[in-house]
Amino acid sequence: MAGKNRMLLFTIGCTMLLLSACGGGSTTKTDDPGAAGKEAPLTPEAEAARVANSKLELSFLYPPSGTEELFMARFGEQIKKKFPQYTLKFIPRQSDNYSGLLASKEPIDIVIVSLNNTGTYLTDIGLESDISDLIKKYNYDLSRIEPSLIDIQRRIANGGIYGLPLGTGAMVFLYNKDLFDKFGVSYPRDGMTWDEVYDLTRRMTRTDGGINYKGMVFGFASVIRSNQLSAPYFDSKTGKAMFTDHNFVQTFTNVARFYKIPGMEIPNNKYSDQADQFLKDQTVAMMINTGGMVARTAEALKNWDIASLPTLQEKPGLGMQAGPDYLYITNRSAQRDAAFQVLTYIASDEYQEWMARDLAFVPALKDSKKAMQSFGAGLQGIQGKNVQAIISQPYAPLTLASPFTANANSEMNNALNAFSAGKDVNTALREAAERIDKLVEQGMKK
Repeated sequence: MAGKNRMLLFTIGCTMLLLSACGGGSTTKTDDPGAAGKEAPLTPEAEAARVANSKLELSFLYPPSGTEELFMARFGEQIKKKFPQYTLKFIPRQSDNYSGLLASKEPIDIVIVSLNNTGTYLTDIGLESDISDLIKKYNYDLSRIEPSLIDIQRRIANGGIYGLPLGTGAMVFLYNKDLFDKFGVSYPRDGMTWDEVYDLTRRMTRTDGGINYKGMVFGFASVIRSNQLSAPYFDSKTGKAMFTDHNFVQTFTNVARFYKIPGMEIPNNKYSDQADQFLKDQTVAMMINTGGMVARTAEALKNWDIASLPTLQEKPGLGMQAGPDYLYITNRSAQRDAAFQVLTYIASDEYQEWMARDLAFVPALKDSKKAMQSFGAGLQGIQGKNVQAIISQPYAPLTLASPFTANANSEMNNALNAFSAGKDVNTALREAAERIDKLVEQGMKK
């Protein structure tokens, strides 16, 4: 009897061991009896973790003027911390080697470039790649991103999407408090209209002690291109200049009138000198420029602050268009999944908060209030400033860029010169449109 019991216990034990070996409790096996031995697909989170821990090389192109040092400071060091298994290769992009680079078929995983240069360095040369499949594969939530930055990608990619944004590249409204104190004029405030800022510019433009002071400086073409009416340079269907369209004429007139204020005349077309007038000479009271100017202002001025951008009466509360940079995965990439992990990291709360804190770049997040709470905290001179004003307005819808955007910028400056010299606005813009249309027609024939 004892022998039989021992035999029974032995049989039961073997059966349990066999069942344990077969069942195993593994999450990589399916429960389908007809699919025995097949591994279940990894969850998006598990697949992302697997890719992130793979040893591989990713190559980055950062045109038009990005250096390896700048790339590492803005992206590379943080990417290496997040993905220590990845080897990062920086591809220098200079005007004399770009065509050769394209002809060589050298792998390019990610291109980092502005919206305005997306055509030049991506779509016009056939490097684009729709990442909709990766967005679906990893269940990536695009609603986290500022909507206008995604909407313009949908337009560029005809419903697809080629890349994710780095930041908004938002315009900012800066002012020198010392000059307002000097002349006993109240500081700019949030919520001012363009008309109110125009009047303030007139009050602050003067000569005092033999020194000429200007109320305002801004990059004229930049402000025109970022206009709140979303009036484009070109018709997206015909390619013709839209300079004489009603909304564009209204935009041009609104901004160009500042240069008719006595003392605000264009200084020999040296628009690049305007930042120096505000930062070094400190003879300019207000400046509208890109968000990157915040850190430079903090270095140069001790007594300064930020106000929300001036708005149009017919578009109350609406800000200017963003000026984003994007990270694009190219069709040369053999590491699309790994490249996508980099893109989603750059667009993550973690990186966006670091970027806002240590670089003073405006986040690309739909809800960026948290990131903006520490905006510039890693830099000197920004703490205590009205940084929330930068994100206090919704962005105007973005307009499509063109291969001829830089040429259109030049024509805006030409039209401004003509207008300032006395030519009526309609004639100045019509002549500018005729010149750019001829240029576009010649360019399309090449």
